[in-house]
Amino acid sequence: MRGANSMRETPEFLVNRDNRWRRHRGKVTQAVLLMAVWLILRGMSDFVPIFYGVLSVAFVVWLNDRLSVLPLAGERCGERRIILSRLLLYIPWLLWQIALSGIYVAGVVLKPHPRLAPTIVRFTSRQPGAVARVILANSITLTPGTITLSIDGDLFTVHALTADTAAGLISGDMESRVGRLYCEGLSPEDACCDVYMLKTRGER
Repeated sequence: MRGANSMRETPEFLVNRDNRWRRHRGKVTQAVLLMAVWLILRGMSDFVPIFYGVLSVAFVVWLNDRLSVLPLAGERCGERRIILSRLLLYIPWLLWQIALSGIYVAGVVLKPHPRLAPTIVRFTSRQPGAVARVILANSITLTPGTITLSIDGDLFTVHALTADTAAGLISGDMESRVGRLYCEGLSPEDACCDVYMLKTRGER
């Protein structure tokens, strides 16, 4: 009888353990990625920087966990958890875009007569949630030549340095990639629409 009871209890124990792991998997992933970035930027030269890095990562993970209880207005895909496999593909793609944009902006600025066309771009991006909108805004700012000025609901206001950077911004590629971190089938047309461009200075 004891053996039979143990066999009946085992599946429930495994389910509970799996549920606990699922609840903490996102925190562990965040901590590992953030600590990796800290070590890459700061290095492992001394105990003190690593100690402060652990404290900083712990605080950010705790803060993100607290923020995750807030409702993500405007969700349509039904998912709040990021798809890890797509995130691992998105990060190298973003780094590559940062490198390409950096080379392009450096080439434009170093020309004897740079063709600058500073433009304020406003567009609507139908992201699946608030966190996705923040990821998109930060990705735009990290890419040389564009800076996110504000987010008001689904409305993004971005400063673009040249006509090419503005065109790349409103192509919908980055917006759709960020949206697909959370859900399926977000096309560039759905991810970036209602575009309004305001030239701040004449092209020169």
